[in-house]
Amino acid sequence: MAFTRQTTSASYDGATVAVSQPTITTTTTPYFSSYAFALHSIPAAWMLSVPPHAYLFSKLMTASGYAYSNLVPRAQLATLAPTLPKATADMLWRARGCHLNALEGFPLFAAAMLAGTHAKLDARDLNTCAAEYLVARTLYSVLYMTVRSERASYLRSAVWAWSVGIPAYVLWKAGWRIVDGYGPAQEQESARGAAGQKASL
Repeated sequence: MAFTRQTTSASYDGATVAVSQPTITTTTTPYFSSYAFALHSIPAAWMLSVPPHAYLFSKLMTASGYAYSNLVPRAQLATLAPTLPKATADMLWRARGCHLNALEGFPLFAAAMLAGTHAKLDARDLNTCAAEYLVARTLYSVLYMTVRSERASYLRSAVWAWSVGIPAYVLWKAGWRIVDGYGPAQEQESARGAAGQKASL
């Protein structure tokens, strides 16, 4: 939103007088060209940890004949897994690992998105990294829950390395951006300089 002044003319007692009136101009930045997507991707990344946990809870509840106790929920898998078929127990352990891995990777990603926004990295580049991370984490979760062979498990590990590399890259870029002397303060100074030039024209 920007305030401008529009000059109009009015006639008073036969004389024409210029009248300056303030007007409000509304500008809309395209979603993917702003930092909105990068910030919105933070809760989206956290939500990726929910499906494997929901699967673990529901499957363990039914597979154990509802012997699951919510009083000590984190101990239930270790307690009930020996009573379940091996294939079912293995699947539930994978769901647990998938859930925990998503939570372990979340702080690094959140820090990267906040740092990239603070350092004023190119919004489209930052949003692309955010989208790439969400894709990588989704693919990782699918592989974690479906891979059955030792050889294929290394594909999952490769996707994990890909997902970790994305926020590490953003933090590296943000750090150098700030070290090079460009951040919120410089952004304001640049805006003031541009406004001063416009006013002098």
